[in-house]
Amino acid sequence: MPRGYRGVVGLLGLALLVTGCANQALPPGGPPDVDPPLVVRITPGDSAIGVQPKSVELVFDEVISETPAGGNRDLRELVFISPKSGEPRVRWARSRLSIRPSKGWKPNAVYSIVIKPGIQDLKNNKIDTTIRIVFSTGGPIPATRIDGVAFDWPAGKGLAQGVVEAIAPDSTTYQVATDSAGRFELRHVPPGPYLLRAFADRNSNRELEPLELWDTTRVTLVASARAEFYAFGHDTVGLRISELAVQDSNRVLKVTFDKPYTPDQGFTLDDVVVKRPDSSRVGLRRVQTAAQKALADSQAVRAKADSVARVAAADQAKRDSTPALRARTDSIARVRRADSVSAAEKKRKEQLAQLAKSRGGRLLPEDTLPPPKMNRPPLFTELYVTFDSALAPATQYRAQVSGVRSLSRVVKSPTRTFSTAKLAKKDSVVQRDTLAKRDTVAKRDTLAKRDTLASRDTLAARDSLVRRDTVARKDTTATRDTVVRKPPR
Repeated sequence: MPRGYRGVVGLLGLALLVTGCANQALPPGGPPDVDPPLVVRITPGDSAIGVQPKSVELVFDEVISETPAGGNRDLRELVFISPKSGEPRVRWARSRLSIRPSKGWKPNAVYSIVIKPGIQDLKNNKIDTTIRIVFSTGGPIPATRIDGVAFDWPAGKGLAQGVVEAIAPDSTTYQVATDSAGRFELRHVPPGPYLLRAFADRNSNRELEPLELWDTTRVTLVASARAEFYAFGHDTVGLRISELAVQDSNRVLKVTFDKPYTPDQGFTLDDVVVKRPDSSRVGLRRVQTAAQKALADSQAVRAKADSVARVAAADQAKRDSTPALRARTDSIARVRRADSVSAAEKKRKEQLAQLAKSRGGRLLPEDTLPPPKMNRPPLFTELYVTFDSALAPATQYRAQVSGVRSLSRVVKSPTRTFSTAKLAKKDSVVQRDTLAKRDTVAKRDTLAKRDTLASRDTLAARDSLVRRDTVARKDTTATRDTVVRKPPR
């Protein structure tokens, strides 16, 4: 083969080789990948004792994504190292993760590494469970536990994705994240006294910021301990009135504060002052907190429902005058209740099936734990003031509430002005009614005239027909008479 041809063939072969290497991929077809990554190896091993690793390494059965699921910016936000020793350092290497604290591992310490759900593969198949790793750089691992619930007290629900800390006397801090319902569990913490603190980690920096909600309590850990937190914003600024709304035809004033007042706060008629422009005071009938008003409204609704139920029961008793009819009514009620329960269960299963379909057929284990309930009363920001008589329209008033206590026990007496709405113009209403009446009368007169004309036309037509018939009969009679009287030739 000539030298020039050999060079061309060599270049073509090299191009084909490079192209083949650049397009390596799995053959098309086959079932879709719907399984999340699996951890195949952890170093050091779980529950290892007396180890001094450079880092903790996790090996997965496939390449994982550098971007976690759930809106987290990077994998570091999923990792909690307890006790704290600087910020977590997380290094990604395709199917491997290396985790270490920025300040290194402390000697003679028990470390718990918690990785929240969110690691996913390149197909966005997410690990839906928490990964826990525990090892000791010194002695044995204690089988201790601190668990409980952290609540967002003003919102009246669990503190989702918050942070709970156990701070030892030597400032060693153990950390863990709360779940979506506010539940938490700190494991393998050495026995002893601890200051427990829970806070809403809004910026995901694992540190308590001045404007974040928090709460603290103290426990002495022997084997296990339980704690509840009621986090709220701690500040030295008292409450202020954020809104005043007039309701019920100017007879009720709804006062809304910018933050909740204490649940044991009570208000009397002397605590609220509403003044007119001439500084005279408006008479008050009652002052109710949001809890008092809700209770009064529920009692009124219940009383009305009971009255309706009694009337319905009496009517039903009249209809069900025999045991057979009563038995039939009870049977129908039982069937309806069973159908309602069956429909709710069917709807729940359909929702789970839809969720499983979105996850490629994988059905997550159900959270059978009931949602946590607060053992403290809920918080409110509203106050309701009822007047002796309706306020004047289009008038400005000034309201003041004295002795309002914030959750931080700061007492203030905030004030705010408000105005009532204008009444609708009577002239426009009268004019509208007059125009409506005039249109009605005009329509009625038009209809009457039309009916009169129609009647007159009908009578005229009938008279014309009668006259024509009369003339025709006369002509016929005259002709007959003429024929009869004609003499013979």
